[in-house]
Amino acid sequence: MKSLFNTFPILSRRHKMISGLRVLGFSFLLTWFSASGFLSSTPSAAHSDFLTLLVFTVALFVAALIHKAIAKHLACNWKSELIIGVLACIGTILPSLFDEGMVIYGFCPLVTGIGLAFLSLQWALLFSELKTSTVITQTIVSQMIMSLLHFANSFLSPLPEACVRGLLLIASAATLGILLSKTQRNNQHLAEDKASNTHDALFPQHRIQWKPFIRFIFAINLWGIAINQIYNIYRYCSPIDFSSLSMPAAIIEVIFLGCLLVLVILKAIKDTSLYTIIASTALLSFLLVPILGFENPIPFFAIFLGYCTLSILTWTLSARMCEAYHIDPVIVYGCSIGSFLGMQIVIARAIAPDMFTAIASLPAQQNVLCLIGACMSFIAYQLVLNKKSALWLSNHQPANQQQTPTDPMPESAADPFTHWEQIARNYGLTPRESEVVLLFARGRSYERIQETLVISRGTVNYHMSNAYRKLGISSRQELLDLIDSNTLDIVTAHSDH
Repeated sequence: MKSLFNTFPILSRRHKMISGLRVLGFSFLLTWFSASGFLSSTPSAAHSDFLTLLVFTVALFVAALIHKAIAKHLACNWKSELIIGVLACIGTILPSLFDEGMVIYGFCPLVTGIGLAFLSLQWALLFSELKTSTVITQTIVSQMIMSLLHFANSFLSPLPEACVRGLLLIASAATLGILLSKTQRNNQHLAEDKASNTHDALFPQHRIQWKPFIRFIFAINLWGIAINQIYNIYRYCSPIDFSSLSMPAAIIEVIFLGCLLVLVILKAIKDTSLYTIIASTALLSFLLVPILGFENPIPFFAIFLGYCTLSILTWTLSARMCEAYHIDPVIVYGCSIGSFLGMQIVIARAIAPDMFTAIASLPAQQNVLCLIGACMSFIAYQLVLNKKSALWLSNHQPANQQQTPTDPMPESAADPFTHWEQIARNYGLTPRESEVVLLFARGRSYERIQETLVISRGTVNYHMSNAYRKLGISSRQELLDLIDSNTLDIVTAHSDH
């Protein structure tokens, strides 16, 4: 017994080390996007970045479409990760050394864009296995480190800045390789996972909940359009010195994110309230412009906060979508990150210089665009984060459950899991399937189930897939509805007897 307790500090240190690696590696990836197309870049580097983001966007959307075919190729070893990072690094640095040619228009965008898409999906798969609260904390810390790295890079000339960005991609890829190797080395059922390393084993196939998924993707795009709209008005129409504001904006980002992190660590705020604060920050950036004007730098700082908070929302809500609706992470992250980091930036860079100088040259036009952005932000909030959304609901209150005083739930059915064993027997679940599904119904993530039952991730997915098939359901929400319905039937039958 004494030796058992002595192992907990070791496990704690190992978990902390893995969490630290996740935070650092993810922040390295984010830094590439934060500096992409920055004013210190050379024209050829900026043009290559644009083409790279175009390839990156296309690659993510293609991955979302053919997720079944690529799932088994995402679990690479550290050597493969390192090769991808090196190629992406070379593709980032070379445009600062060459002015024109196929290097700029072909090789660099291709290898860097595909490498970025691969790394982004790898990080997405890691996040999809974590609890949403863990994803929130680690994303905030990663965003803080990204802001500090971006602040440091702004002091560099174009070539050193490109070299740093490239090396950060190698570091991000190497971190992924280390995390994968540690996960495999500590997995007691590695052979079993490899034997079942198919897409169906990794991601059990269920009917996709298209309505909330489309609503989420539409909301992310609305937020992205709104923020890019105000950002480009500032960049091309404001009389203030745009480049001089990026460094203080990075400091403000770190302070703001630090405050959010303290609230999260102290558990002084619920996840749903945190989402509201983040969404309100984006909304504030639109409302300050008509009040203070484009000559004032304060709205510009709010816009930077809007960008970083939208990044946090995109990554964390994507994880929440995977958890709540059991959707393949490649689909969710491919579409959401492809929209936010790819498509939005590509479209903005392609049309912004000419369009915004034409439609936002007068203060009245700028104010109208800001108010339109505020409306889009509010609509996006209502689509995803209003209290009728499934993202707000507790695990024990289904969306379609209407409790009224005239039709109260029987007292014996107050605990929805009281009769779970009987329900499991009625549907022919095995003891292990019953155990896994019960933990999932109680709100446990796949990672927590894996740790609690001391089984592999592939085994968890296997039992979940079989149980969902026997129960005839496709999401946690339907599971909770089924439990409530069957519990009520059981209690009613007992009362009749």
